[in-house]
Amino acid sequence: MGEGVAVSGDVVARSDTRIDMWSKMGSNVEVGKNAYLGEFVSIEGKLTVEGDLDVGKEVKIKGGFVAKGWIVVRNPVPVIMFLFLYIKEMMRLGRGEEIEKALEELFDESEEEYESENREPAEKILIIPTGAKITPEAMEVGGDAVIGNNCYLIGNLKAQSVETGKALVLKGSIYSEGKINIGENSTIYGNLSSKGQVNIGRNTKVFGGIKAESVLLHENARVEGTIKAPSGLSFLRDAAEMPVLAEVNALGKVIPREVKEPVPQDGILKAPDIIEIDSLIKTSAKAKNGFIPGREGMSARTVVLGRTRRTGGVRRLRRRHEAGEHQSRS
Repeated sequence: MGEGVAVSGDVVARSDTRIDMWSKMGSNVEVGKNAYLGEFVSIEGKLTVEGDLDVGKEVKIKGGFVAKGWIVVRNPVPVIMFLFLYIKEMMRLGRGEEIEKALEELFDESEEEYESENREPAEKILIIPTGAKITPEAMEVGGDAVIGNNCYLIGNLKAQSVETGKALVLKGSIYSEGKINIGENSTIYGNLSSKGQVNIGRNTKVFGGIKAESVLLHENARVEGTIKAPSGLSFLRDAAEMPVLAEVNALGKVIPREVKEPVPQDGILKAPDIIEIDSLIKTSAKAKNGFIPGREGMSARTVVLGRTRRTGGVRRLRRRHEAGEHQSRS
């Protein structure tokens, strides 16, 4: 836990626990191995440590404590005074090189320690950042919240952005100023609210509503509540299938679009641009140089004879019609 963390309930750890300075534990703390408490840490309940206990100054434990290993109480003031007196005496003796060597050995971290501190966290480590607040009702973080795989959480979550792993079970809602990324095979028993984008992974179920600027929903995911996204809702398929992207506008109308291009590596599909192609066939018969079906290879004489036959046929038909009318009158 970082500095200034406040937890209202119990804290139970199977392995080591490190609580930084100015943190407040509202109930009991049980540690399976070693415990490290920073300065000005207060515990309202009882502290139980199966291993060693290392505490700083001004630590308050109201319910008492039990430690089965070594108990070390750190007080940095005597160490600083000792260094001051040591440096003063070495300077009086004129041993400047010895002072530099001692300070390098004291404050310089070895390469192994540096690598161990910058190593990626293990799969089963819970990291609570500085200034976080954890209560049975809500978990509030001032920065980004990252949740690993196969986690089970109870309570609402508030953070600047939220990214979860696979198979998360959250019995509560998520409120974020930025993006919310929910991993696959997760179950959320609550609402998702974000001022940015909300991404729902494969086979994820949300038993609540979603309110965000835009929503990217996998086709195998399910949302039981209402989705409100002014910038639109997009459905995403797996890369192995024929990628189809359907968009829903602000009025709720679904606009399907087929994408013929392969799916990019980031998994987000882009709708293709609409291209208009001019026709090469001229439909007007008056075009001088255009192509007219059925008129190729015809000479001028053939065209004139055809026109004369059509005109003569019309005239003969008219004469027969007029002769028939005269006979009927007589």
